[in-house]
Amino acid sequence: MAKKTTSIKTEITFFIVILMIAVIGALSFFILNAQKESLTNEVEMRGMSVAKNLASNIADFILTDDELSIAKLMKDTMSNKGVRYALVVDENGKIKASNDMGLLGKPYEQHAAAKELKTGTNNIIIFNGPKGEKIMDFTAPVLAKGAIKLGTVRLGISYSVIEDVINQAYIKVGIISLAAIILGIIGAFVLGAAITRPIGVLAKGAKTIGTGNLDFKINVKSKNELGELAAIFNMMTQDLKKAQDAVVKQQRIEKELEVAREIQLSLIPRDLIKIVGYMVDAFYKPAKEVGGDYYDVLPLPEGKFGFVMGDVSGKGVPAALVMTMVRSILHSEARETSDKPSSETLKTLNSIIAADIKEGMFVTIFYGILEPKNNLINIASAGHNDTLVYKAKNGGIQSFNPRGFPIGADPGPRFDKIIKNEDVMLEKGDKMFIFTDGITEAMNESNEEYGDERLVETIRKCGGKSGKETLDAIIESVAGFVENAEQSDDIALVVITKQ
Repeated sequence: MAKKTTSIKTEITFFIVILMIAVIGALSFFILNAQKESLTNEVEMRGMSVAKNLASNIADFILTDDELSIAKLMKDTMSNKGVRYALVVDENGKIKASNDMGLLGKPYEQHAAAKELKTGTNNIIIFNGPKGEKIMDFTAPVLAKGAIKLGTVRLGISYSVIEDVINQAYIKVGIISLAAIILGIIGAFVLGAAITRPIGVLAKGAKTIGTGNLDFKINVKSKNELGELAAIFNMMTQDLKKAQDAVVKQQRIEKELEVAREIQLSLIPRDLIKIVGYMVDAFYKPAKEVGGDYYDVLPLPEGKFGFVMGDVSGKGVPAALVMTMVRSILHSEARETSDKPSSETLKTLNSIIAADIKEGMFVTIFYGILEPKNNLINIASAGHNDTLVYKAKNGGIQSFNPRGFPIGADPGPRFDKIIKNEDVMLEKGDKMFIFTDGITEAMNESNEEYGDERLVETIRKCGGKSGKETLDAIIESVAGFVENAEQSDDIALVVITKQ
């Protein structure tokens, strides 16, 4: 089940509206409280002023019992806004003067629900009147001649003077707040839309790119961080496309190399020719997908056999192509020169290869022609490494390396002059080891080479073993020496054992 999500625009609008309500509410609260306090102070000051004026003006009239003047003064007092009553209470608690003539001479009774509020040195009493109206009661002493106390003025002003103004203020603030909130919602929606429009474009673009359309460009015209993010996103898409193209290209190359490897391995014999009186064992491992080492056993006329071990300079596809060319030429020319020394075959090979091989590339080759009937093998080396022979008779190891020049290094005259051949006699139990420098130059993690000495020592230890057992021991010894180091060169090894 898909998880429900909300839009950023909705979240921004909601946040702004809540923030505005909170700010407007707080401001309204403080403003109304301040206005109420200011208005209350103003009413209190006006009430006290009216009460004091009444007390000051009425003192002489009470002293002279001037009822007409008292009534007029009471009427003037009642004309003030919000005044509900005006009384003068004598020292005995009786009403001496009042706006209501029916109350004269009666005892003054303070309302039971009255509560006192302290304002400076004046006591202001607030109580609920007969009709539930809240009244503010102000008092002021009535002093004759400034010293004789004739009673106390009690002036009642309706609290509605304050409440009406506050209520009107509430209404005004409410209307203003509502208008501000509505405008805020509209503004928040517009602002949210303006902010989230580029984000929407980014999200849509990301979905499109996610489908595999790496040519899609996200168009955000904003010059802020969102515009910068879109530019970075487009750059990432371009890099991703390049990386994808590189991966496709790499996969294609790997596939081609796999095919090349299969072709190359098909050119290297898996099942070697059986030779009466001899056992031939071989091993091959390229350093890369394809390599430049090559070995072969060729059947020749008159019951002879040609043994080839080649090593093309470099590794990879170029070396493999040169190796393939060498193999083709040898298969064609070896039979034609089988009645001649092995060096003559290499001369013919060089004369053909030197004309076509890339400058800087060369091939070192061992080539030997075995005559099983007399156990003689005529060998030649075109710059190849030594050939080792284990002699079963005395356990000694002989090294052979006739003079020669690498194939392709010289077009002909010098090569033909330098290259020599040599006969090697194989007796029962003898083993001939033909190999490439991938064995002796195999390096471990310390860049140390396996070397000729380790190879000779391994062969010596396996003196009484079969050719296959000796070959396996050599490969195992090299692998143990190299350990985790990367294979630095192709490895090829052929062991010929006289039975």
